Amino acid sequence: MAAQPIPPPSSHLPGHALVLACGNTLRGDDGVGWRIGCAVEQRPPCDGLTVVLTQQLLPEHAEAISTADIVVFVDCSAVTAAGTVSTIAIRPAVSLPRILTHHLDPAALLRMALDLYSRTPTRAVAVTVGGESFGLTDQLSKAVRSAVPKALEAVRAALLAETIAPVTHASTHAS
Repeated sequence: MAAQPIPPPSSHLPGHALVLACGNTLRGDDGVGWRIGCAVEQRPPCDGLTVVLTQQLLPEHAEAISTADIVVFVDCSAVTAAGTVSTIAIRPAVSLPRILTHHLDPAALLRMALDLYSRTPTRAVAVTVGGESFGLTDQLSKAVRSAVPKALEAVRAALLAETIAPVTHASTHAS
């Protein structure tokens, strides 16, 4: 599966939601973010949703973040117990890391959006799933595979909690 292109620049659209699903689908449980992102994209819980599948967070994502009312970061966690689903509110970092390549986290991207575009989403949340197997495989471990439905519900709940605009029949998806 190829990485999704970063959404084109646009002005702020009320009710716009962004899901940034991160991970490497060839490193076992690290691919859970993509699995969840694909499921959200196939059955979006709200209109005005853009899903971006990416191997890592990039400075280029700051612009798309600045145009959203809500952003949900989805990733695997190497520090929580396997299969544990966590929902964490994210606020902009106080400062950016000195080196931007391979060192960006959601808080740093929010800071970058604020510094560059003078805007951050009203709500930013990270949904993580604890992983246990990061070897060379495209398969998720049993614990992580079992946690996907709970994580998917956490993403949907985060998106629906702050739907700003009424639901319409027009929808945008990155493909």
